[in-house]
Amino acid sequence: MKNIIDLLQMLNFSKTEASVYITLLKNSKLTGYQIAKELNTSRSSVYSALDNLYKKGYVFLLKGESQIYQPESPKVLMKKLKKEYISSIDMLESQLSSIEVSDKEERYINIEGYENIIEKAKEILLTATKEVYINTDFDLQDFADEFKALGKKGVRIIIFSFSKLNSEELPVELYEHCDADCYLKHTRIMLVADCEKSLIADCGKSGNNYIGTFTENSLMASIAAEHIHNDIYLLRLKKKYGRNLIDKDILINSMLEKRK
Repeated sequence: MKNIIDLLQMLNFSKTEASVYITLLKNSKLTGYQIAKELNTSRSSVYSALDNLYKKGYVFLLKGESQIYQPESPKVLMKKLKKEYISSIDMLESQLSSIEVSDKEERYINIEGYENIIEKAKEILLTATKEVYINTDFDLQDFADEFKALGKKGVRIIIFSFSKLNSEELPVELYEHCDADCYLKHTRIMLVADCEKSLIADCGKSGNNYIGTFTENSLMASIAAEHIHNDIYLLRLKKKYGRNLIDKDILINSMLEKRK
């Protein structure tokens, strides 16, 4: 867990500024000399930090002969930081969106980490306007808000899985190809939005090194969409004829078949 100094540094405080603010907070009122003595650091670095904090409105200089500083209350400081942070994000979003990305169709973005893949999947879902195809053994309830938002927009959500998934109260069409003892594994996700965008990710050979690729390449989206449809077709054929139609006579003795 990060300490307060580290967290303040993440919010554009220098290490000295963060230390000075915390020291003032603990002591209520101090001069620059007292702060430097408390922190066992040079007065020049402390006064430089105090000057920056004062300009930002994070500390106050009390009236009097001595330069005594007082910190802004944490509650008010947080409000100021949130306002500045949101303002910066809005400005950055506006400026980034104005930059035209060339060769958009050929971009491939690699994503690492389970949480990052989940967040990217949610982002892609919310861009859909017509249909979404998913092959996964991830927990569907992790995407409940996104599915419900899509449902309200009339977006069709088609999901295939080799695991038993909980689709309760979700506006999805779920096709499960699993036996009685199959269970949630969190190993992979294949997602296609409007046959235009795709995300393919899995947990890797180690089982916990999640890596994925996102692209707006139409061919990759088509390949993933066809794969999901074929899984559903095979499942429906099995249910229709009461047996698995992929038997030894169908196999072609490939390396892929031997890996399964």
